[in-house]
Amino acid sequence: MTQQVTWNDDLLVNVSEIDNDHRKLFDLMDGIFSSATHGAAAVNTAIGQLATYTREHFSREQASMARSSYPLLGDHTYEHEHLVFQLESLINRLMVEGPDAVDAELAQFLMSWLGDHIVAWDMKYAAYLRETGHTG
Repeated sequence: MTQQVTWNDDLLVNVSEIDNDHRKLFDLMDGIFSSATHGAAAVNTAIGQLATYTREHFSREQASMARSSYPLLGDHTYEHEHLVFQLESLINRLMVEGPDAVDAELAQFLMSWLGDHIVAWDMKYAAYLRETGHTG
């Protein structure tokens, strides 16, 4: 199966730790599509890996924001909580519908789920880091 969810360098925030995490998240999202041909258990494993890494990434990002006294930490944390809620809803859907739910609509959802967040939120944080001289 060809890649369904692909990294785009337009999503670079130019903070290596964050960009590395984002690339890994895109790889994990694409892994859901690779797993679809292997059955429901493989899809569940792939989505579980995405959920785990998403929470780890958000935790690292929020800790970085706290260290740098980022003034939008509360708003950004709320956005992370909303994204986790959306991911949990997706997990529930995949558990019910199984591999048949792994389709182009899911790819579009995942691309916007993370891509929109990066553009709307993470780029602001990265700009703050550069403006204040923090390294994250």
